[in-house]
Amino acid sequence: MRIKEAIWFFIHHHRRNRVVARFARLCKNIHRASEHPTYDIVRNGESAVLARVVAGPAPMLFDVGANVGDWTVMARERFPQATVHAFELNPATAAQLTARLGGQPGVEIHAHGLGATTGEVTFFAYSGEQSVLSGMRAPLHSSVPHRVERSRIRTGDEFCKERGIERIDYLKVDAEGADHEVLSGFGDMLSAQRVGAVQFEHEGGRFLRDYYDLLRPKGYVLGKLYANYVDFREHDIDQEHFLGPNYLALPAAREDLIQRLKSGWPV
Repeated sequence: MRIKEAIWFFIHHHRRNRVVARFARLCKNIHRASEHPTYDIVRNGESAVLARVVAGPAPMLFDVGANVGDWTVMARERFPQATVHAFELNPATAAQLTARLGGQPGVEIHAHGLGATTGEVTFFAYSGEQSVLSGMRAPLHSSVPHRVERSRIRTGDEFCKERGIERIDYLKVDAEGADHEVLSGFGDMLSAQRVGAVQFEHEGGRFLRDYYDLLRPKGYVLGKLYANYVDFREHDIDQEHFLGPNYLALPAAREDLIQRLKSGWPV
């Protein structure tokens, strides 16, 4: 312990030294690479984990925050008989999504978002049609050119009840900082464990602990998704680094599957 403390104090006291500063940047980059190498859904484990989690040839899949449909396309390639409900809050992006996938069998596009309540929300549309809900908007976005727009949201529970959907095999959420609100809107479905798996992003707006507090009481275990395995574990403060966004939640009863995902797969 004394050796460790001595090294730490040396680095701290010489942090403006060029060699120490370069070493610190190197360590930071290594850490970033180990936690989040890419957003590519094939290379970052998203495609592989979907194939291993979903059973049956014709699953019910939700793509919440579908953007222009990359995840939906991947999911349909994996499961050609799947039904995919793709939700996109931003009207401009929803139009692109419709142009790309509208009319395809098995794909239903919904030009609205999902959230914790039903109503209208203000959101900020940035370059590339990326959207952030106003409640999640961080100060660092203030200097980035954006448009202020409004759109509709509704709860997942309400949508499922209206459409007669009894079970979702895989719920993928990428809501640009509002993932927790989206999951809160599926409270009844999650409490009844009628969602077979949840994939969400942990970025800005919420601590990871908030997701544990939401999902653990409903019987789900959480793990971070890496390129070749899922790191299921209890919450730890060291996880609150906002690096590498994708997490997976599964019902705790699926012990065999959880162990297989922890063991990993070839890449």
